[in-house]
Amino acid sequence: MGIKMLTYYSPLLKKCNFYAQNASILAKRHFIFTKNQTYSKLFLIFADDMDLLSSDILKMNFEQPEPMPGDLLLAEPLMTDISFQRAVIVLIEHSDEFGSMGFVTNRRANYSLNELVEEISVNEEIPLYIGGPVHHDRLYFLHTLGETIPESIDVENGLYVSGNFNAVVEYINAGYPINGKIRFFLGYSGWEKEQLRKELDNFDWAVGKVTNAERILSTEEEDSWRAEVSMLDSRYLLWLNCPSSVILN
Repeated sequence: MGIKMLTYYSPLLKKCNFYAQNASILAKRHFIFTKNQTYSKLFLIFADDMDLLSSDILKMNFEQPEPMPGDLLLAEPLMTDISFQRAVIVLIEHSDEFGSMGFVTNRRANYSLNELVEEISVNEEIPLYIGGPVHHDRLYFLHTLGETIPESIDVENGLYVSGNFNAVVEYINAGYPINGKIRFFLGYSGWEKEQLRKELDNFDWAVGKVTNAERILSTEEEDSWRAEVSMLDSRYLLWLNCPSSVILN
């Protein structure tokens, strides 16, 4: 089996701080070795399909879809804003006229809901999450209990936001499951009109679909990000192989 030598450059690899040079492709196993010129570090990228080497993937020159409420926003691998590093955001509102709003679902806070709501009587610690950098003094919740919690607002894809909080407390105190059913947030993430569209065009975010609402409300931190990025199409395979941080030699 012959080895084909390639030299290529793409905006995506630049975003991931790669310069791929003398990439060796072993056609039998489809391994791609890329040498990072800036940090002199070797990364291994595994591909199951040679179609992954199309120009669209390397140049990331396709048009991002318009997100809808209930969709996911997945942060690009080396997002520098600490509020959104490896973030998985459920989009609650989105319009060109009023802007966008969502919750970071995988950034756990250092304290629990039990510490904030004295009416909660269960011993189980109920985690809080940082929904974003806006209004940390406000409590929000996202859930799958639309038929159980009155006044819930249907977000789409099996997810609901808000609802009667007394009913939520009763649900918790009755000992019903929390993980995968309901998640509580301090603050939210917001964008002014057209701001999110510009960030999407810059590939700061990928738009994903909620394929499993309970998974969104049960997985945490980078495990959640990796799980949802892996559900995107093959053009985003390189995102999974970008390091979460790069250390200079």
